[in-house]
Amino acid sequence: MLFDITPKHNRKDFFDREEEIEKLKELRTPILLVLGLRRTGKSSLIRISLNELNLPYIYLDLRMFEQNNYLSYKEFSLELQNEINKLANKFPYLIDFLKEIQGIKIFGNEIKFNWKKKERPSFSSILSAMEKIRKKVIIVLDEAQELIKLKGINILPSLAYAYDNLKNIKIILSGSEMGMLYEFLKIDDPNSPLYGRAFSTIELKPFNREKAIEFLKRGFEEINIDFKDYETVYEKIGGIPGWLTYFGFTYMEKKDLEESINLTLEYAKKLIIKEFNNFLIGREVARKRYETIMNLLKECKTWSDVKKALELEEGIEISDSEVYNYLMQLMKHSWIKKENRNYCVSEPLISQAFRLS
Repeated sequence: MLFDITPKHNRKDFFDREEEIEKLKELRTPILLVLGLRRTGKSSLIRISLNELNLPYIYLDLRMFEQNNYLSYKEFSLELQNEINKLANKFPYLIDFLKEIQGIKIFGNEIKFNWKKKERPSFSSILSAMEKIRKKVIIVLDEAQELIKLKGINILPSLAYAYDNLKNIKIILSGSEMGMLYEFLKIDDPNSPLYGRAFSTIELKPFNREKAIEFLKRGFEEINIDFKDYETVYEKIGGIPGWLTYFGFTYMEKKDLEESINLTLEYAKKLIIKEFNNFLIGREVARKRYETIMNLLKECKTWSDVKKALELEEGIEISDSEVYNYLMQLMKHSWIKKENRNYCVSEPLISQAFRLS
């Protein structure tokens, strides 16, 4: 059902991403990127593709670390350890390959990683062990830009090693903060292990007006509700599938257009502001400046408009480099985008959230 707000694992519950699903399932390159703003359906796209491919995989959902200032090796390794144990339950002989790796201990049918710096198992050796399953194995790093916080281990050399040498290992990296993901991968840096590698890239964009209305029509047809105010919903909420789904779910319960729109906007505001506060972790000194910028960019503005607004707010001169840095950080984290000479919020409900705040 399109208006089901739980994660989707079946294609019949997903809308208008047929081409993207098929492209992902081709697994054309050793590393694949799935990009798009939050709530455009990246995780559902990946899970549906995994379900249809029916191949062994491990899935690390790195969203759990969004509120962390940094990500420790212990935290990362525990999640990796848990996922590998799930895989070993399906392929018990994987244990035989893993037990040869330094830093991995076997306890019955479970593995445990050593966290001591000099005794840690290398990520490359773990991937090499999974290569021996002799089937394609998919490694999913969902919201992989969170790995830019990872301390104590650099996994880029291991990703490059897998790309060049492990033909059965396919790695899917998803990211809603696209600038940060590319900064983490450093694919344009000649000194990066991944420099020069070709990646398949799938980008999920918000629905345009036509697609958003089609989505709503199909959703209401599924639940046999006569609904006519599609244009109003699109004008108020925009084309992000997750927000449209929440509206449809709410309307099922309330049967009232205005109340359902308001509840969707309020829900969106809470999530967006929460995510923005996560972005501000480690940037507390500049919190007021970032908030000023986001409130200003509810309407598109130029760089000079932003500088003037910041200086007017504080009554002091602010350097060009500082203003540039604030805007670049917001763009890397997909809060804003640049359109010609103007800076704008990246999607309409971000603007709505700051209007309501």
